Amino acid sequence: MQSICRFRKADVGLFLRVRERGIGDIRLGHLLLFRNNRSYPGIVDWVNAAFPDIFPAADSPEAGAVRYAESAATRPPRADSGVVVHPVIAREDNDAVAEEACCVLDIIRHTRSEAPDERIAVLVRARSHLDALVAEIRRSAPDLRFQAVDIEGLDGRQHVQDLLTLFRALHHPADRVHWLALLRAPWCGLTLADLHALAADDRKQTIWQLMQDDARLARLTDDGRQRVLHVRGVLQLAFAGRDRQHPRRWLEGVWLMLGGPRCLEAPEALNDADAFFMLVDQLVAARTLSPETLVTRAGELYTPADPLGDAVQLMTIHKAKGPEFDTVIVPGLHRATSGNDSSLLLWDEVASNGEPTAYDYLKKLETERAAHEEERLLYVAATRAIRNLHLVGVAVADDRNDDGLRPPAAGTLLKLLWPSVAQPVFAAALSSLEPVAVPHAGIDPATFVPPLVRLREAGLPDTLRPSPDRIRPAATMIDRDVAEGGIALEASVGTLVHRCLELIGRAAHGPGPGREVPREGDGLAGWSAQRVRALAPAYRRWLMEAGHRSEEAREGAELVVTALCRTIASPAGRWILAQHDMAGAEQAWSARGIEDGTTVTVNHVIDRIFVADGCRWIVDYKTLHTDVDDSSTAMQMRAGEYRPQLERYAALFSNDPLPLRMAIFFPLQGVLVELPRN
Repeated sequence: MQSICRFRKADVGLFLRVRERGIGDIRLGHLLLFRNNRSYPGIVDWVNAAFPDIFPAADSPEAGAVRYAESAATRPPRADSGVVVHPVIAREDNDAVAEEACCVLDIIRHTRSEAPDERIAVLVRARSHLDALVAEIRRSAPDLRFQAVDIEGLDGRQHVQDLLTLFRALHHPADRVHWLALLRAPWCGLTLADLHALAADDRKQTIWQLMQDDARLARLTDDGRQRVLHVRGVLQLAFAGRDRQHPRRWLEGVWLMLGGPRCLEAPEALNDADAFFMLVDQLVAARTLSPETLVTRAGELYTPADPLGDAVQLMTIHKAKGPEFDTVIVPGLHRATSGNDSSLLLWDEVASNGEPTAYDYLKKLETERAAHEEERLLYVAATRAIRNLHLVGVAVADDRNDDGLRPPAAGTLLKLLWPSVAQPVFAAALSSLEPVAVPHAGIDPATFVPPLVRLREAGLPDTLRPSPDRIRPAATMIDRDVAEGGIALEASVGTLVHRCLELIGRAAHGPGPGREVPREGDGLAGWSAQRVRALAPAYRRWLMEAGHRSEEAREGAELVVTALCRTIASPAGRWILAQHDMAGAEQAWSARGIEDGTTVTVNHVIDRIFVADGCRWIVDYKTLHTDVDDSSTAMQMRAGEYRPQLERYAALFSNDPLPLRMAIFFPLQGVLVELPRN
């Protein structure tokens, strides 16, 4: 009764034939599973009453028909458990799609207020059936956390569209449309009047060339000129170093310098940007990075999983097979899918006593199989629920019928429920209930111009703040552990030092998957104190893009320069970053562990790992830029504070035959402290 995988060529008829005839000479026993350990009796009893009329009366291997078998609930009865059908009536004067979305949102809110800790899932037949609900949640309940499993495409979100625009503009200087879009994006936000003044009367030069013309820039407003100069300065710096960096690092750096993270509406959007840059990494590794490929693959990106477990789950019924939820909501009962097109060629294996097959016969058989699978699809959706099941659908009012309703279309779940379950509920709603009032924005699509969303002042780091009523600032993607009260300079400096040491460490070992090709001057030998000091302005800009004011960024950049200079000047630092066997920088490792009695996967990132003198070294960097006594005793005590962290790393190599040694390296002091194993 849960066979719903015909799209993967699964054939329930095979099971039915084997159950009846066995396999060759082997005869099989048939075990009837009837205990329902998941749902409360309120749901089990409803399913037992409704589905005998929905399922066929007898099995049929050829037609893929499976008869219904009753279940028995093992849970005790519960008064607040059951099944509710929520009718939405479509009239000429209402928006039934919006009403249905509001109805589902109301169910979610009521369930959350009644049982805050219970799991909620919204199950649909097709991804597109959730579009209206997602839009309604973002409009009316922006604080409601939800996880759309392979539902909500990232390429439809504005900040991902802006990243695609940035890539396409930088990839092709003559791509006029995307260069104009780049200047319109929130990190610049030119008004239409300024865009017109900049580019309307010259279609021969590229937008980038027009941006170099100071006389032309003088036509712009003071605000527009400042914004263009900011973008021009960032891109000039970016183009100068383009061929010396990995494409992902280069693109991400340009985005950070433009102020991309500040343009995000919520910190969660950083996960979208992270997924986009990871895609760039993958395409570079596969040597298939191009504007066309990136756009196509970005269309396959979906919202990352919510790290917390209390989010409302939005998914297709196929994805929900297996899991269970306290409350299940199934909207879109009236909607069919578009997967029933006729194939050009049909074939099948027919029992020997059957008549010769023809296309029409096989098509009829295929239609029957699809219809029977729809019955089982509804069964799977209904039996995911533990406590409550809510069924939501739309019926069209039609005075030509006796009950005032148009019968549901064939191929819909509402059609299956209509005769005995849904029709009485919808008829009662038509006669006694007023339609739900759905707020209307009163916007005329013919004259509507969307507001320009942009940073309040681009190019001035001390005042680069988003308009509070339009954009909320977010931390950059490399500051994940910052408290809500603000971004700690110590954390940002530590992150930047880690990145620089990773760059030096990786370059020292030549190219690898997803890495830039080393050039002359790269590697430890190519790094000197003079080169590090020359990069101080870049470090300062990076810290400002991370959200720090100018003075903080200058102080942080000096600390980064000091840490790197002391590292490459110290014997310990040069030894750590030198070439070693089996070396890695910022390597990710995963291991299975037990937490609260449950097996989980734990991820670790090791700053530096290598083999030297027959031992495997695990080294973690700690950037302490407070006043620290660099005496051996004081540093040993500070390093000892991080022993649990290194012990967790060491546990990953418990079966390694090589002796294991652990150490903490303090870049600002240039000191390496080894921690003896317990």
